[in-house]
Amino acid sequence: MQNARAEMETSRASAGQAKIQARKDEKALNARIRSIANEESELDERTRYAKETGKDFKTGNPSEKGGTRSGDSAFDKVSREMRKTGGMMSSRKNAIPPQGKKKEKGAKGYKGVTPVDRIRNRLAQKRAPKPNPYRPRAGESD
Repeated sequence: MQNARAEMETSRASAGQAKIQARKDEKALNARIRSIANEESELDERTRYAKETGKDFKTGNPSEKGGTRSGDSAFDKVSREMRKTGGMMSSRKNAIPPQGKKKEKGAKGYKGVTPVDRIRNRLAQKRAPKPNPYRPRAGESD
């Protein structure tokens, strides 16, 4: 009987400790969520400051939208030329078609006799009236 009571009390104590630990974990989690939310709002404020003033938040240097590359490097010149001529300048290793050389509407396709025309001609020949094979030849009579 005493063993059962002692066991019951220890299980109650461990259950109480588990509850206390769960509350501590929950508090720590809530604190972490609050700090992350604070960081996000701070980031929003930084970007807002940069957008409104045109200066970087930390350094105070002017910040430009669209990056800092001027586009006059050797690579930029070569890639521009390659794009114009339709050379290999894409990530898929295929030539980029040069701009402004699109076909006229209806200009693409077969030049001359198309397969459709051949089929049409064959059908027309089959359907054309055939000469009478029993017709008497010229100069003969029956």
